[in-house]
Amino acid sequence: MAEKILSSSVGDIPSLRAVFVTAMPDCLLYDSWVREQEEWVVEDAASYFGDLSRANREGLKSLGSWSSDMQVTIESSDALIVLRELSPDFLCGCVFERDAPLGMARLHVKRLLDRIAAQLPKYEVEHRPRGVRLVEFLQRYAPDPHAIKLRLALRTGVGADAMDNPETLSDAEVDKVEEAAKRILGLTELNL
Repeated sequence: MAEKILSSSVGDIPSLRAVFVTAMPDCLLYDSWVREQEEWVVEDAASYFGDLSRANREGLKSLGSWSSDMQVTIESSDALIVLRELSPDFLCGCVFERDAPLGMARLHVKRLLDRIAAQLPKYEVEHRPRGVRLVEFLQRYAPDPHAIKLRLALRTGVGADAMDNPETLSDAEVDKVEEAAKRILGLTELNL
């Protein structure tokens, strides 16, 4: 998204301090607009907002009250923050001045999201084998990720060479890898 598009989308919102568009699920900054006087690291903010949205979604799922139309509102001593999913691929985080009325902030967010969503690219979901996704997930989140393939081979009985090419794993081997991943991470379920 070109900066001029985001700048023109937010120009008429006086209480807005920043907008972060985060690419999900990797929580990477896609685009941002920040008032000149703010000294934030936009990449960090976008990443944390993505993580916060993901944690909120999982928390709501655990309560059985998750919905795809989710919004997170945070009121701190100096900011009003609204996080809203634009699509499964993008999240928008809006930071307002603390004295902005919540109702007005929500109205501005709704209008802003319509403008931004129209400019975002549409992605086709890439269907990658479950074995590949499991190994990549462990390489990202497991302790000692440099040794994860060897740990998986030892725990599953599947050869270490097969872990270098997880797309070739059979369904039974993928099931073993998933069980090992749960034990390694101490989780009862993996949401991949």
